[in-house]
Amino acid sequence: MFDRIKPSKKKSVKVAEQIIERIEVGDLRPGDKLPSEHELAEKMEVSRPSVREALSGLQALEVVDTKIGSGTYVSESVVESNLISTDLSLIEKEMSHLHIIEARKNLEDAMLEVVVENLDREKIDSVEAALDRMKNHSTEREYQQYMDADHDFHEALVRLTDNPLVVEAAQPLLATIDGSLYRELTRKYYLVDDSRIKRCFDIHKSLFESVKEANLDEARASMKKHWKLMEDALEKSEN
Repeated sequence: MFDRIKPSKKKSVKVAEQIIERIEVGDLRPGDKLPSEHELAEKMEVSRPSVREALSGLQALEVVDTKIGSGTYVSESVVESNLISTDLSLIEKEMSHLHIIEARKNLEDAMLEVVVENLDREKIDSVEAALDRMKNHSTEREYQQYMDADHDFHEALVRLTDNPLVVEAAQPLLATIDGSLYRELTRKYYLVDDSRIKRCFDIHKSLFESVKEANLDEARASMKKHWKLMEDALEKSEN
């Protein structure tokens, strides 16, 4: 049913196009369950993160629905004749989730040393305020508010460098937190329920406390743990 993906445009876009094509020709109908992520990745010869980006984008576009513990299904509301006009620019334009993680991991690790060495305790209040908001919204039901607070937490942390060039350079990466595909992927594979969100909050809390105590090693350990859990969630877990 599905073919090997040939290099051209972004692989996740090609995956999405093939799924839409299968729906258009009637091989997949509303309510039908899609093959597992592993099967899709194997048949198309792409990585599972590429499949996950495609499925998350299609979910954001209401073409598919994911049911935790069950799988991904063609949306009951899909009208085959309308799929040809489906705008996949959401998937095409947003950066790869793993690329975002790699870039942010490298930037924020280097930034931590500057923050800890030049800590301004008067300015750290803005980081704590964002952390408090994360705590107040650390439930799956308030996921969007939690992510808004997460954005503010990391931006406040960057601003502790007191370097306008670093702050400016970080803005494109911070903006990825607000991307709809990034948020859909994060909700689907990393912050999937209240316990996972609480775990993520606890890591951010440990990071804040380490920065406040000017403990660079502990701050880096918390940051490393956060990104490792996120990478593992995106690459290894199966729907």
